[in-house]
Amino acid sequence: MSHTTMTGDTQPQGERRRSAFDPQQWWQRLTMDQKFGVYQLNKFGFELAFIRNLPTVGPLAVVRRNQEYATVNKQGEVDLKPQITIRN
Repeated sequence: MSHTTMTGDTQPQGERRRSAFDPQQWWQRLTMDQKFGVYQLNKFGFELAFIRNLPTVGPLAVVRRNQEYATVNKQGEVDLKPQITIRN
């Protein structure tokens, strides 16, 4: 997985923050491959936090367990040590 930066002051081009979705709405936006990856991570205590739409990689599911993050790309590949910065 390539390095993805998400900072508080800069948003990837084309990204728009919208009102908060409930978890069911986020779940419906996942690809089938992402749903499988997120489901597997749920077994280890991770929960879907949000989806980030990035121009270079497409939709990226971000899951969280306490202060630990992981990502699932649109092909369902899990990255347990993503190179992302979470904005506050």
